Amino acid sequence: MTLDSSYEIENKPSHALIRFSGFVDASTVLQARPVLQQQVPPTAVNFIVDLSAADFLDSHGVGLFVSLLKRAHANRGHIIFAGAGGQPLSVLQMVGFNGELVQYVDSLAAAEQFLTPK
Repeated sequence: MTLDSSYEIENKPSHALIRFSGFVDASTVLQARPVLQQQVPPTAVNFIVDLSAADFLDSHGVGLFVSLLKRAHANRGHIIFAGAGGQPLSVLQMVGFNGELVQYVDSLAAAEQFLTPK
């Protein structure tokens, strides 16, 4: 993990919440991927990725997000990026994480509201 980088994983009834801070790079992904596989059930439907404290996103982070997107699609769910801004938001938009399958929201509260059944 990069010196100033961290992540947290929290399973909630409607989604898995993954918070990143600092750099989402090769080192961080190398640490996070096996933990995600162990802690998040394979039947998880929705993922909220909170990037409000992330400063940098590289191709390794994008690859991790693609794998989460595949898991969500396999279970007929969604991936939502909360609080993405600056360079991470630019990268997400550049690689095509937009449209119907991925929602950009201003806050984590809005992302959680998006997943609440109506």
